[in-house]
Amino acid sequence: MQNNLIGPDIQLMRDRYDEALILQGIQCKYQYPLFADSNAQGESVIDSYSEMIHTQIFFDGNPKVKTYKRLGWVVENDKDLPFLVHCSFNLQNLQKDCLFHISGQYTGMPDRTFRVTELTCDIQAPDHMIAQVIPVYDKQTVGRTRKEIAKTFDKSNYFLQDPIDYRGTYVSELPGDR
Repeated sequence: MQNNLIGPDIQLMRDRYDEALILQGIQCKYQYPLFADSNAQGESVIDSYSEMIHTQIFFDGNPKVKTYKRLGWVVENDKDLPFLVHCSFNLQNLQKDCLFHISGQYTGMPDRTFRVTELTCDIQAPDHMIAQVIPVYDKQTVGRTRKEIAKTFDKSNYFLQDPIDYRGTYVSELPGDR
């Protein structure tokens, strides 16, 4: 019979993983959604995002099918697999629709934004979280904080832009009318 990791042992492994992220991880900015309301189907509607949080991650830009099978995700072929982000188990408010902004490591390239679509962790020893991410190309519709939204809609020409969120659903300014 094997002994399971409990209490202090798993906390020690999480602390070691956090230390490895600090020493060898990629610097990035992280934002989590603030859910303010729900639509007619009962789904959460993202009102705005949190302020940027600086963190470190391991980014897997070319995962293999074997990696996905080991994590428990079903994959049919090895074409166009989504990217993986390995992040700390202690990352606050990690959930679906979170954003990771990764800047160019050695160049002046602009930030690349990735949105979390699925989350998982190792069942035997959950020392870190693994997020399946997809790139976000329309940067004007995602990652805006409450201050940025207020600044956008305080101009007289704001009605010329369609009030839609990043998923393409209409967002009304009236409460409860979404």
